[in-house]
Amino acid sequence: MGHMPERSEPIHPAYEPVYEVVKVVRLPVPNEIREPDCMIGPKVWVRRRIRRLVPWLVPRQAPRACCWHHQVDWRQAAEAAIRLVRQAQAAGLRGERISDYAIERLDDQGFGDWEQDAVLALACTGGIEPSTEPGAEWRYFEGQHRVAAQLDQGVRQTVVQRWEPFDPVTGLPIRQ
Repeated sequence: MGHMPERSEPIHPAYEPVYEVVKVVRLPVPNEIREPDCMIGPKVWVRRRIRRLVPWLVPRQAPRACCWHHQVDWRQAAEAAIRLVRQAQAAGLRGERISDYAIERLDDQGFGDWEQDAVLALACTGGIEPSTEPGAEWRYFEGQHRVAAQLDQGVRQTVVQRWEPFDPVTGLPIRQ
């Protein structure tokens, strides 16, 4: 590979979402939820922490009718989101083009409206975004209710995204 000359001007990075599949139990337990009632309270938080540490001790919950997040079958939605993201990545897509890919193929998944919305809530820009600042407390920019509902239902894997800088000229990631 040839030598690349250094630039005389500073790089102004373009930020793009990077999607990855992670184990739900490895995500931080959402602890800043204020509502709805079905997602808060000491018993709920203890159950989530136990499920995160020893998932086989707490039975999985089926979808229930208390709120939108709990009515969705997150196991199906997460499986579809993972499949779509991996297909898009295998096709060489990245960033927001992965969102476009998921939207274009959503009707092929055979889901009702709520599960379709849930797939989009995972596989599109604005999905689950844990804060991963070095040395910072774990928090969520987006998606803490989705993570809570997935923990409650015992979902094993899901899609998260983080924003990374890319060189607008070369399209390569900028390592900091």
